[in-house]
Amino acid sequence: MAGAAHHLAVTAALPFPALNFEATVDRRARLERMINGEYRFIWRLLRRLGVPADHASDAVQQVFLIAAERIDDIREASERSFLFGTAVRLSQTSRRRLAREVPHEYPDLDVSPLPGPEELSDQKRAREMLDRVLEEMPMDVRTVFVLFELEGLTSPEIAQVVEVPLGTVASRLRRGRDMFRELVERETKTQGGVR
Repeated sequence: MAGAAHHLAVTAALPFPALNFEATVDRRARLERMINGEYRFIWRLLRRLGVPADHASDAVQQVFLIAAERIDDIREASERSFLFGTAVRLSQTSRRRLAREVPHEYPDLDVSPLPGPEELSDQKRAREMLDRVLEEMPMDVRTVFVLFELEGLTSPEIAQVVEVPLGTVASRLRRGRDMFRELVERETKTQGGVR
């Protein structure tokens, strides 16, 4: 994941017309607060919703560019909800686009041929298994599961962000946990387990 330098690149690319200097300064400051406060959350969310690592930074930038274009439409204190909804829609679009792409004939060049320490190898296998397991879940269930179990949001926060009743969040979380258990068990059996 790109660090503070990417934050600055996103901020520098903001499309604000210079019609009203004070309004432009307020918009830019508001968007900078959104970027500084939510960048890592949006990046992790996009990854957990199936956006490949090599596309995640571009997708995050797209989320914030959309926010910049629509800044006047975003209600105060609803910025996170807006960013979340935008990220979910972009992840779905990205997954559909990637599914249509023809795979390259070369193996993944991002994977280092050098063996790493045992612990790093185990962590990588566990992350890959997590990605496969999450990929198997329906998007609505996966979204609630990721926000609660991986991002640490509370059920009321999720209900507000996803714009569904609290009971729906609870049932999706319950389904997500059940599916997660079953899918991990199946993955463990087919892969011979993760150390």
